[in-house]
Amino acid sequence: MPRRGPPLALAALVLLGRAVGAQSDPVLRLDAGLATIQQPAIGTVRGRETSDAALLAAFWRRPLERSTLLTSGNLTYARDSLAAIQGVAVLSTPWRREPNLRTDVGVAGASFSLRSAGTGGNTNAFVRQHVVRPDDGGWVGGAMGRTRRDGVPSATTSADLGLWRRWRFLYGSASVAYQHSTDWLLLYTTGELDARAEADYDLVDLQLVLQARGGPHDVTVSWTRRRVFADGPASVPALQGSGTFQLSDRVALLATVGRQLADPMRGLPQADLAMAAVRVSLGPQPLPVMPRAVVAEAVVHTEVVTDSSGATMAPRALLEIRVEASDTAAVTVAGSFSQWEPIPLRWEEGVWIARVPIARGTHRLGVRVGNGPWRAPRNLARVRDGFGGESGLLVVP
Repeated sequence: MPRRGPPLALAALVLLGRAVGAQSDPVLRLDAGLATIQQPAIGTVRGRETSDAALLAAFWRRPLERSTLLTSGNLTYARDSLAAIQGVAVLSTPWRREPNLRTDVGVAGASFSLRSAGTGGNTNAFVRQHVVRPDDGGWVGGAMGRTRRDGVPSATTSADLGLWRRWRFLYGSASVAYQHSTDWLLLYTTGELDARAEADYDLVDLQLVLQARGGPHDVTVSWTRRRVFADGPASVPALQGSGTFQLSDRVALLATVGRQLADPMRGLPQADLAMAAVRVSLGPQPLPVMPRAVVAEAVVHTEVVTDSSGATMAPRALLEIRVEASDTAAVTVAGSFSQWEPIPLRWEEGVWIARVPIARGTHRLGVRVGNGPWRAPRNLARVRDGFGGESGLLVVP
C-alpha cells in the first residue's frame, strides 16, 4: 500500500467534492490550499502516519440548452512527488415534462501517484435520480467502480438513497448507502481486517448532514455511522465539519476538518484531515453571492377556471415563483411570458411569491434581487444571457 498517494488523493477528492457539489455559477474557478492528513500506520499498534500536501483544484461549468455540464480536476503535491490527480465530469439534466425531476450521470478517474510506479488508480461511473420540490426532495443512485492497487485489481458496487428538507436558512438531509467491494487492501489499512487475506466485504453508512447558510457563507456538519461486514460486523463513526466564508464576489475562504471514511468506490482510505483553501473566480462570472444568499424555485400548477355562469372552463397553467430573501429586498421576476417586463413579488408567510398565468411551450425566466444580476431558479436548467446574468429554461406541457 503506498504511503503518500492515497491520503493525498483523499484530500484532493474532498476539495473536488465541494467544487462539484456547489452547483455554482462561475465558468472557471480555482481552489488552492494546504492539508494535513493522518491515517493508521500499517504494522504498528494504534500508530498514525501524518502527511502534508498542497492542493490545487479547477472547476468548470457550462450550461447547455437543457442540461448543465460540470467538470473538475485536482492535482495534489507532496514534498517528494506529484502524488495524485483526480477528475470528474457530471451531466445534470431536468426532465422535459416533469420539472421536479432531474437526472445526474457522471464518470470519474484517479491516479494515486504520477511518479511512483505500481501505485495504481481508479475509475468509476454513477447515476443519480433527484426529486426536487420547493422545500424538500430526495434522491436514489447507484455506481460501479474499479481500482488497481499495487497490481491487485478490485471492484465495487454501491447504491444510496436519501431525503432532504429546508427550514429557512437550515438544510438537513438523511441518507443510507450500501457498498460491496473486493478492495481488501483498502479495508486492511483502516484496521478493520486483521490479516492481508483476500475477501469481499459490505459497508452500510447512515449519514446525517446539517447546513446553515447566511448570505454567501455556509457551515456544514456531517455525522456518519458505518457498519462493516467482513470477518465480523464492526462499527465506525465519523464527524466532519466544513465552512465557506466569502470575502468578495471573486474570493472565498474554505475550511474542512474531521474524519473521512474509506471510500472503496473511489479507492480512498480512511483518514483524519484538516484543510484550508482559497477560492478564486477566474472566469467572466463572479462567485455566486446571489444564488447562495437567495433560494429561488419555479413550479407550474394547474388551475381550474370558471366563467361568469359558473361553468368550468379549460384548466390553465399557473407559474409560481418562490424566493427566499430578506424581507427588505426588492424581488422581481421577468421572462418570455411577460415580454421580459419585470413583475414584483409579494412578501407572504416569510417568502417572496409571484403567481402568473403561463401558456404552454418553452419559456425562459429570471429572478433579480435589488439591482443584482438576473439568476435562474435553482430547479431549472440555466442559460447564459450574454450580459453577466442567466435565465432558467421552463417547459410547460
